[in-house]
Amino acid sequence: MTDPLPIKPFMQQLDNTIQLPGSKSITNRALILAALAEGETRLEGALFSRDTRIMLQALTVLGFECTADQTAATITIKGQGGRIPNSTAELHVGNAGTAARFLTAFLALQAGGTYTLDGDPAMRDRPMSGLLDALVALNAAEFEFHGMPGHFPFTLKAKGYNGGTATVDASASSQILSALLLAAPAGSADVKIASPGVRPAYVAITLKMREAFGAAPATSDAEGNYSLKALHYKAPSTGIYSIEPDISAASYFLALTLLQGGQLTIPTLSPEPLQGDARFAEVLAHHGLRVDAESNQWIANCAAPEAIALGHREIDFNLFSDTFLTYAAIAPLLSGSVRICGIGHTRHQETDRIAGMANELSKLGQLVKEEDDALTISTKPNELRARAMKARNAGQLIEIDTYEDHRFAMSFGILGSFDLIGDGKPWLAIKNPECCGKTFPGFFAALGQLRG
Repeated sequence: MTDPLPIKPFMQQLDNTIQLPGSKSITNRALILAALAEGETRLEGALFSRDTRIMLQALTVLGFECTADQTAATITIKGQGGRIPNSTAELHVGNAGTAARFLTAFLALQAGGTYTLDGDPAMRDRPMSGLLDALVALNAAEFEFHGMPGHFPFTLKAKGYNGGTATVDASASSQILSALLLAAPAGSADVKIASPGVRPAYVAITLKMREAFGAAPATSDAEGNYSLKALHYKAPSTGIYSIEPDISAASYFLALTLLQGGQLTIPTLSPEPLQGDARFAEVLAHHGLRVDAESNQWIANCAAPEAIALGHREIDFNLFSDTFLTYAAIAPLLSGSVRICGIGHTRHQETDRIAGMANELSKLGQLVKEEDDALTISTKPNELRARAMKARNAGQLIEIDTYEDHRFAMSFGILGSFDLIGDGKPWLAIKNPECCGKTFPGFFAALGQLRG
């Protein structure tokens, strides 16, 4: 692990363009769909990060022909029409939730296959039982656990999808439902899945992407029931699937534009993106950020960053919760107070994100009330400056712990980019900045290029 990374503040307004990496969520879904499909698919604009490399490596170990070109941001996969070439394999999913859940459901297709899966220590604590229980209920797989029941590591003995009905507890992560929506219809018979109360944003991405690979449109009824027809996925007619840029990553640069002022252009983002995190732009619009998304790019601008401070507000981040950390990290500069709710599920992600954010904001002198599903921040901008000055006078910087969670590193990287003390010198440092490799390996380099 390297030394903490000092964040050099910006000294001028923005007038830049930034090309964002592809979405992790979309890249990993597309990798699974391309492997399931008949024919060859080239993914364009693909993300190359730890999580997507884990998925790509797993598919290679399973016998799929994969060709990757990081410079061109392309991955080509020869699909096997619902068959997995290798019937035995040992796979390691790191701390990649999408890889863990999508691969587990995917492997159940190969009747007679035996696969051993494990992950990082943090992944062993993350919820999997909702998916595993559903696979058992569908008689698609059985499991032998080598540690805590319902968690990694385990051996999966695949039986294939042969129809049936299951009620799926995906309350801990919508990825559990998405994993089944991707893999189960590739079996031999229709499947019915009941999954009430699931956050819809990422499920909507899954359903829309299935259509690009030949699936009929699918929706749930009012009770959250899906009726999935058995199908044979096919590569897109052009042989190409384009990956949308990562809007979770865009949240950091939208927040930067709000704080610094000026204008930032984000190319190849449509007015109606797949990703629900686009809603974050509405949160910042409350503070004066304007986003023009009419053409095939977003142009964000903030004419008066000095006027962003407003009073108390409450925001439900349930449908775009990956961005709550972005907002919470810059909250000390916004004045007043904010209650961020709808985020209880984030306690079970890369880390307990509510507790971690409460710890770091308290370190910055902010008053924080932590609830099961919410975080209330009473901002103290003067105390933030006082603590930064105290550290500076001691020859130190305020150091942010990142909990091996990329979103802590990037969110507080934006806070540290603000010239809090007014001399253009760093006042904040990020521990373990390499954790950004999960979704955005070049984040701090991109931030440096914008700084100039």
